[in-house]
Amino acid sequence: MPKPDLDDLDRRLLAELGADARLTQVALAARVGLSRSAVQERLKRLERDGVILGYTLRLGQDSRPGVRAYLLVRGSGPSHERALKRLEAFPEVRVADSVSGDIDLVLQLEADRLEDLNRIRDEVARLPGIASTQTLLVMAARFDRR
Repeated sequence: MPKPDLDDLDRRLLAELGADARLTQVALAARVGLSRSAVQERLKRLERDGVILGYTLRLGQDSRPGVRAYLLVRGSGPSHERALKRLEAFPEVRVADSVSGDIDLVLQLEADRLEDLNRIRDEVARLPGIASTQTLLVMAARFDRR
């Protein structure tokens, strides 16, 4: 799918929504200097084109699961792609990024307890197509610009 062309107004809308996704279309319109109907049409297009995938809730640190970690994964052979599909079934795997270098995937994990994190790590390591894993436990969150 080709990358959608975004103009300055689209980028301004996205920046405003990124800062506060609860803004009404009227408030957005006032901030970017468009009519409400023009904002509505742009948002529909951005959603249709897959630029905006959804609107979400961000929890504060005290409301998040108790343990977070990064799991560095090395794949092996063609079953590596099948393993990636199976990873989607784990709700504790919040993000899976393909990366360059010796590591194939970086998984962001969140779980309530360390025991849950260990279980997920062990299950991922046993998947066909996974050659090895390395766990990096998050000791403290510093900041998150998302």
